[in-house]
Amino acid sequence: MIKTSSSQLSIEGFLDPEIGRLNPENRWVKLANSIPWAELGLVYESKMSTGKGSPCKPARLVIGALIVKHKLNVSDAEAIEQIKENPYLQYFVGLGSFTTEKAFDPSLFTTVRKRLGYGDFNRMSSLLQHEGIRIAEGDRDEGSKDGHSGDAEDDKRVVSCDATVAPQEIPYPTDLGLLATARVQSEKIIDLLWPVARDSGLSKKPRTYRDKAHREYVGATRKKRKGAEFWRVCARRQLNYLERNLRHIDSLIEANKGVIRLKSRFLKILMVLHEIARQQSLMLETGANRVDGRIVNVFQPHVRPIVRGKNGSDTEFGAKLSVSLHEGYSYLDKAQWDAYYEGDAEVIRGHIDSFGERNPEMKLGKFVGDKIYGNRNARQTMSGAGVEFVGSPLGRPPSSPEKIRERKENRTLHQRHRSRAEGKFGEVKRGHGLDKIQARRADTSLSWIACIFFVSNLKRFQSEIFFDLVFLSWKYGTWLQDSEKK
Repeated sequence: MIKTSSSQLSIEGFLDPEIGRLNPENRWVKLANSIPWAELGLVYESKMSTGKGSPCKPARLVIGALIVKHKLNVSDAEAIEQIKENPYLQYFVGLGSFTTEKAFDPSLFTTVRKRLGYGDFNRMSSLLQHEGIRIAEGDRDEGSKDGHSGDAEDDKRVVSCDATVAPQEIPYPTDLGLLATARVQSEKIIDLLWPVARDSGLSKKPRTYRDKAHREYVGATRKKRKGAEFWRVCARRQLNYLERNLRHIDSLIEANKGVIRLKSRFLKILMVLHEIARQQSLMLETGANRVDGRIVNVFQPHVRPIVRGKNGSDTEFGAKLSVSLHEGYSYLDKAQWDAYYEGDAEVIRGHIDSFGERNPEMKLGKFVGDKIYGNRNARQTMSGAGVEFVGSPLGRPPSSPEKIRERKENRTLHQRHRSRAEGKFGEVKRGHGLDKIQARRADTSLSWIACIFFVSNLKRFQSEIFFDLVFLSWKYGTWLQDSEKK
């Protein structure tokens, strides 16, 4: 039996005015009250001009909106809509009262990403970590300093490092698909240049054979059995169409007396098309499957294939990241679009120097990493900086009991910190969208990635503050009970 209800109130009577107040135990209210907004605002305002332009949006509003976006893992426009509809989110971002107006236009997110690099988000994360340390040390008495984490003192001078890739949201690249997309864009550029060339005296528009080229491409993609030679033949045909169109574009530019009247967007695409034609022609002529600086997307030419050898995806397409984890806080020490060797001595030195910049009062003691960080050059770099490497040792297994016990303790420390690093990557990829970066520019993509790690650190900061409060309440409650008994 289906039971229907007719007791739904109208929207005017849905919320009781007497209880229409915010719940202080709401997660957004508690988070807003724990964040050091003033310190974070200084980082944001350092990128603003003091004497030019219109007044900027408040720092808390912008930073809060970024936190909402990546914490909920939604698009820019959806984040603004969420803030518009939710009074708790409006309180979180610092609005004076509830409003049905948009906090700001979603395009401001892109502008903020252009201004804030991943170094700025690392500074914000460092502020959170030091603020958490300050609150914890200021609130605990002498008797509780050895309390809630037995490994806390040992972990202060230990950093765990690992590398990963943040995949871009692009179609899976194939040579045939890339050439077909490049051909379509060359046809659009010809359509844009033709009216100007016609006014300059050119009598006939160049032929592009776009319908024939499209039919050949669709027919190739629909074929069930495709061998390597079949792919090469189809790619060569699409490349011929592309090179023909590029020659037509050169003739149209010459007809306009060498003046390229294109918007910057299409001018950039034209440069990318020439490079794609060169790379694909070189690979087809030599029979090679790779080329230096290989372009895999027309609209994001900075994206490179990164061979990782992971299960399910041998090659990923995005920025390669080197991340260090210190006391649960993750920092983006290196981000690069081209592939690099994360066990290189310069990368190791970068991790050590970054730790020193964030913690000037502390010297790094131990460096935790997998086998790739344990090569001889890396170990020499760490040894020269007075840092001990925690990982798979070189040489034969020891025979003395002391060495065996030391290696066992080393293995336990290594496993504990390595599991935290892998868990952090799983958290940011599944929970905050690191596995699908939707920004299109190289700089805004890196800013997007860094903001994800910052929001993850914010979660760590909140849990740390909450744990301290619970521990203190338990500690003082136990002390009062003992005092009453006495």
